[in-house]
Amino acid sequence: MTAEKVAPQSGQPGPQPSASHGLLHHAEFNKLWFGQGVSAIGNQVTVVALPLTAVAYLKAGPFQVGLLGAAEGLVFLGPALLVGVLVDRVRRKPLMIGSDIGRTAVMAVVPALAWAGALNMLALYAVALVYGLLTVVFDLAYRSYLPTLVSSDVLLAGNQRLQSTDSVSQVVGPSVGGGLVQLIGAPFALLADAVSFVFSVLSLVWIRVPEPAPKRDGGGQGGLRGVATEIRSGLRFLRGSRVLRPLAGAVGTFNFFSQLQLTVIVLYAVRILHMSAGEVGILFGAFGAGGVLAAVTLSRALAWLGYGPMLVATLVLAAVAIAGLPLVTGSAAVATALLSALYFFAGFGLVGQNVISMTLRQIVTPAPLQGRVNASFRMIIRAVLPFAAVAAGLLGSGIGLRHTLIIAAAGVPLSLLWVAFSPVWRMRTLEEVQAGRGGPAP
Repeated sequence: MTAEKVAPQSGQPGPQPSASHGLLHHAEFNKLWFGQGVSAIGNQVTVVALPLTAVAYLKAGPFQVGLLGAAEGLVFLGPALLVGVLVDRVRRKPLMIGSDIGRTAVMAVVPALAWAGALNMLALYAVALVYGLLTVVFDLAYRSYLPTLVSSDVLLAGNQRLQSTDSVSQVVGPSVGGGLVQLIGAPFALLADAVSFVFSVLSLVWIRVPEPAPKRDGGGQGGLRGVATEIRSGLRFLRGSRVLRPLAGAVGTFNFFSQLQLTVIVLYAVRILHMSAGEVGILFGAFGAGGVLAAVTLSRALAWLGYGPMLVATLVLAAVAIAGLPLVTGSAAVATALLSALYFFAGFGLVGQNVISMTLRQIVTPAPLQGRVNASFRMIIRAVLPFAAVAAGLLGSGIGLRHTLIIAAAGVPLSLLWVAFSPVWRMRTLEEVQAGRGGPAP
């Protein structure tokens, strides 16, 4: 998709009334939607089962749990930029299929090792590292593939539909994951994720729309010099964009402090609040329920507020919800109810922000740069995660889990400063976003 083929002609900030309706009859999009819906449920099982494998099965401490979170995010410390070049050089659908096949295999390793009595934290770190790399390959290809599958007038509606499904999976998946952990054990629950990737592969193979050949960039240079040139072009575009630069700063800051709480929340819930695996699943399910509500009401809210103000509103809501986490006390039942309520509002805010952020990135980025700009953006917003995970482990061991949550609660609101001191919060329509993109020519 090019930046010139952006917005609906009416100038309204939300999608046109026919956009979502048009997707109902878009057979190829619906194939993608089905596969990702099944896979998303499997992913959410892993969100619960992988840390519980470390905490409950291998009796890991805060620092080890922090290292596990860091292992999955190491790819964002540089390799993600190379993946971005790859995504722009080859067709995206084969990359997505290969990534899903790889993730099927790597998720099956954990239950196999547990069955053989050979599972340890070192193996879990390796699985998290490879799984993280394959997930980045899939996600970058996926985000760059969608604008080639649907037209720009239904792009927001497509993102909403996919995010709605992802949010539904965040309701169903953690509950299924928590139940499977209690029924068959944490390592064996990961088989559900492995099977879900098979469905994703089949849905992708089912798509019959030919994908256009990628346009090569890099000034005709080959080898490492050409790769470096292509990486720089993605970073240069992001740095020069009046939309993407503050957006990356805001999301990156939010992610760092949110990862602090995400790393220790399972430990905090299990060891401090004495919640069961099923109750932890309910907690993450509430996050998904909030996301479902955000996804299905986003178009109406955008028509009322506009993109920039809505972005600020979703960040504020998520920040306030995270700020309340360390205040929760009481019995396991009371804590489950209170944490679930906070995670519901956090899910509403984060899913709303995710849909808006993803759509803005796809709109302002020229088609030949989609992979590299997405990689550059995701490197900035996710390279902080390994450091945050390790910091959370150290803080949890040193000052305690609750005080770590307090630091997270105090830091998350800083993300709002990036948007408040930029023109993004005033951009209501897609035309205003397009006019203010400020990106240099590739």
